[in-house]
Amino acid sequence: MTKVSVYINDEVWTEFKKQVFQKHGSLRKISSEVELLLKGAMVEDAIASTFQKMGVKTKGTVSSSDIKAKRPMLRGPPSEEIVREMRRKRVAETLPRH
Repeated sequence: MTKVSVYINDEVWTEFKKQVFQKHGSLRKISSEVELLLKGAMVEDAIASTFQKMGVKTKGTVSSSDIKAKRPMLRGPPSEEIVREMRRKRVAETLPRH
């Protein structure tokens, strides 16, 4: 274990402590939450360097709007319409006919 001193904006630190308290019910887990955040940052760097070693170009994060813009167009009706029709037919088949 290493003890570290850092300077953090008061508002950011207060909000972080509130979130830790809401999650755990006390402030005893602040160190472990900071450690989790640091590990998360290191994982992103490790993934990016692995992709670079494989020759895959990375630009960082991708927004959901970029993903939606590059999605292929649907060739048929949406799946929820197909499932709805299948259920309707199944219900219609089980109803008695008078």
